[in-house]
Amino acid sequence: MKLSVHILTYNSERYIKDAIDSVLNQKINFPFELVIGDDASTDNTFKILQDYAKTYEHVKPFQNKKNLGILKNFKNTLDQCSGEYIFDLAGDDWIHNEIGLQKMVEKLESNPNLGFIDSGYNVFYEHRNKSTYFHNKNILNKVTYRNHMLTTGSPTLGCCFRKNALDLYVDFDLYIKKGFKIEDYPILADLTSNCTYDFIYESFVTYRVRKTSYSSNFHDFFDMKMFFVNKYNLGNDAVQKIEENYFQTKLIHASLHFRPKDGALAFSKIKKRRLKQYLLYISSQSKFCFKILWFFRRLAL
Repeated sequence: MKLSVHILTYNSERYIKDAIDSVLNQKINFPFELVIGDDASTDNTFKILQDYAKTYEHVKPFQNKKNLGILKNFKNTLDQCSGEYIFDLAGDDWIHNEIGLQKMVEKLESNPNLGFIDSGYNVFYEHRNKSTYFHNKNILNKVTYRNHMLTTGSPTLGCCFRKNALDLYVDFDLYIKKGFKIEDYPILADLTSNCTYDFIYESFVTYRVRKTSYSSNFHDFFDMKMFFVNKYNLGNDAVQKIEENYFQTKLIHASLHFRPKDGALAFSKIKKRRLKQYLLYISSQSKFCFKILWFFRRLAL
């Protein structure tokens, strides 16, 4: 099998057809499969998957007996994949370029030393019914890419991996034992540190942002990043960048949920303060300012 399209889904009955159809509609000249890991959905998602499997023999869904969470479900689904290459797609996203998979596989075939390739993605804000085009364009830079992945992090949208690189360099079992909840950061941290990689400067995938999308506790991200700081001896500059991102995010959360103690702590740790940071801090300390800022946030949605 040349390519496995690896899809994770949970309670995605409204969106999963878009994801699957976008794969089935790809114009490609090699064999592929869709391996879909349903994480014990409680809606009709798995029934929809079973209906597809009856029509398309290369659509291969399975359902976990209990909800495992993203990282465990990712590993379980990856274990079912037989493709030489792995393209990862969330159950509520879709491929908007009908030759995207063909181009990514051709890129990997042209250079057997590549561990993975990254490409562009759009962002669709469901609650606004608006999209931004090629959202990650500035990130696809060979000079700064690895540093960005290790300090800030980025989703694996538009990434196509060589499966043996994932098997060789990403210790999913260890990361599950450590309680990591997501797959994006560990994969890119390990592969950018151990493999050569390249980019396709086109947008292939649309990432759907919705209010019920998964959002991990940002403290989990901090602990995970610090693990990789030690694993790859990243140094003080990386630590400072990670801490800066952490406290910036903590301040945003404090402002959104009116948490004065968190806001005060985060603000005290931020060295380069601009108007935005002052506004976030004030709205985390004053109920009146919090309500005003909340009003303007609602207008922006």
